[in-house]
Amino acid sequence: MPSARLAVQRLVHTSIILLVVLCAPLPAPTAAFGVERAGEVVMASQTALDLTAPDVSMPSGVLRTADGRTLWERDADAVRPMASITKVMTALVVLDEVDPAEMVTVSAQAAAVRESGVDLVAGQRLTVRQLLEAMLVPSANDAAYALAEHVAGGEEAFVRLMNQKAADVGLKQTRFTNPHGLDGPGHHSTARDIATLTTIAMSDPRFAAIVALPAITMANGGPAKRFENSNELLGTYAGLEGVKTGWTRGAGYCFAASAQRDDVGLVAVVLGTGSENERFRQTEKLLDWGFFHYAFRQVASAEETAGLVPVTTYLDRTVTAVVQHDAVVPVFSLDGEVIARVDMIAEVTAPVERGQRLGTLTVVQGSRLLAQVPIVAATGIERPDRWESFRIWLTRVWRTAFGGDLQAEAVQVM
Repeated sequence: MPSARLAVQRLVHTSIILLVVLCAPLPAPTAAFGVERAGEVVMASQTALDLTAPDVSMPSGVLRTADGRTLWERDADAVRPMASITKVMTALVVLDEVDPAEMVTVSAQAAAVRESGVDLVAGQRLTVRQLLEAMLVPSANDAAYALAEHVAGGEEAFVRLMNQKAADVGLKQTRFTNPHGLDGPGHHSTARDIATLTTIAMSDPRFAAIVALPAITMANGGPAKRFENSNELLGTYAGLEGVKTGWTRGAGYCFAASAQRDDVGLVAVVLGTGSENERFRQTEKLLDWGFFHYAFRQVASAEETAGLVPVTTYLDRTVTAVVQHDAVVPVFSLDGEVIARVDMIAEVTAPVERGQRLGTLTVVQGSRLLAQVPIVAATGIERPDRWESFRIWLTRVWRTAFGGDLQAEAVQVM
């Protein structure tokens, strides 16, 4: 009968298709893809980029970021006298050892210390905080000596504390013989060590608050007298926070400065200039150069589409892969081109959860890693139900035998 003959033909046809499918080679697995996107990433346009070192004049100096990266240096490891920059360490030891509210009685020996002072009087009583202000703002030697006596009972014992602190914080070429910085045999440091010391000191809010004072007032048994901060850039250079000046015949004019702009912190150390004004001008040049070339940049944007990843459970569905969050990092423009590389998985199986990790956006500059940001699924995709899974299977059987895509193609966007 015709209907029976037709049924037999259909059965034979279906059997042939199944035989072809079972004998057909399986498709080769798709390898994960990773594509580089070369080029600058959100880099500010600099039409007149200065590719040379800063135009500065000093025997020794260094420019460092607040997180410890050296941007520029000149004879930074040369051992030199450091004059009153010594008082940065004196202050740190004092703050380690005693309460700023403690009272100090000025001795005759402390009152007799000269060169730079606030005219302390023997028998005068002041708080540790007041003496720290006198030592760090107008750079009073008599205040430094009075603090050393109060903390350790004498200069020699206090100097031992200074040198122990220097060793503890990794100042490899620094040695102290007094608490005030007057020239003496064996009293020395380097620009690199001073930059480290300055960074440590500015991390103590008590120290940072004192060196930011424009002036102090003291009354030593007579009318109150105002003493200006020896740091002439304070209040005149945008972002300057402190820290300490110094001068002796052996050291020349010295300055350690800390400045902050738009979350970028810099420390500049200038040693051995020939004049008071020159140390400040050279510091300004260093900081200007640093802030011009070193700045925070956005190198990745949240929700930016990185690509489309095939969902293997379906025939034609993909999940959008996006950058998980913004990445803003410090970039030194002289380090070269900023490169972003996207690495994503080749495919994913349902169910896919929103926020599921699909890859990584890596941003580098030369050999320096700037950022690594996860690439994630923008939406969730549920597993197909049984009927849909059966329909997908049948379609794949047909396409395997007669041609056609078995799943969606991966798409690279970034």
